[in-house]
Amino acid sequence: MNLIVIGAAGSGKSTFVKNYGNYLKNKEYNVKLVNLDPASDPIYGSDANVRDYVKTESVMSEYRLGINGALMKSMEIVAENLDEVVIKDDYTLYDTPGQMEIFLYTEEGVEIIERIMEDSWTAGLFIADSKVASTPENFVSILAQSAIVSLRTGLPALTVFNKIDIMDINLDLEEIKCSISEEGGVLAELLEKLLDFLGQTTVPYRPLKISSLTQAGFDDVFSAVNELFCACGDIS
Repeated sequence: MNLIVIGAAGSGKSTFVKNYGNYLKNKEYNVKLVNLDPASDPIYGSDANVRDYVKTESVMSEYRLGINGALMKSMEIVAENLDEVVIKDDYTLYDTPGQMEIFLYTEEGVEIIERIMEDSWTAGLFIADSKVASTPENFVSILAQSAIVSLRTGLPALTVFNKIDIMDINLDLEEIKCSISEEGGVLAELLEKLLDFLGQTTVPYRPLKISSLTQAGFDDVFSAVNELFCACGDIS
C-alpha cells in the first residue's frame, strides 16, 4: 500500500508522515518513509530522500532561478531519479512538496504519481489545516482542492482535517450549507452551488479529523484507507 500525502505548506504533512509511520510500525507492518520535497529536509528518518539527488537551493544557484522556477526544475530532476525514491513495502508513505501546484500541475508530478501507482494499491491523503477550514467559505474551498487532487492524479483520495488538538471543526455538510445560505449575497449563492456540485462529483469519502501530534483519529484513517480498496466497508 502506497499513501501519497498531499497538502498545503504548514498543513502538517511531515508530522503526519512521521507519526503515522510509527503508528503503522506499532501494528507490526513494515513501513518506508519517502521525502519527495527537494526544498526541505525531512523531520523523520527517511528511507529514501530526493534531497540526496537534488536540492532546490543548489538548483537556484546553478541555474540562476527564483524559488518557483527552481522548484519546477527540481521536480524534473526528481523524475529522473525515480528508481531511487519509489520503494515498496507493506506501507510506503510519500511526503510531497508543500507547494501543491508544483506537484499537481506539472507533467513530472503526474509522472511520479503514476510510477508510484504501478503494481501497488495507492491512495491519496489530502491533509487540510482545521484552523483554515473553520469558516464555511474555507471549508468549501478545501473540498474543491480535494476534488482537484483526485481529478489531477486519478487517485482515490481521502480528505483529512488535521490539528484538531488546536481547533476542532464542524463537518456536518447540511449545517454548513445552512450557514452559507443565511449569509446571503452572490458569494453565498456561489458557495452553496459549489457544495452541491462537489457532493455529486467527488470520489466517495468520509471527512476525517485527526491530530498528527497526538495521533488522535489515526484508527479512523487506517480504516478509511482500507475501505477504499475493500467491498466490505462503506467509505461514505
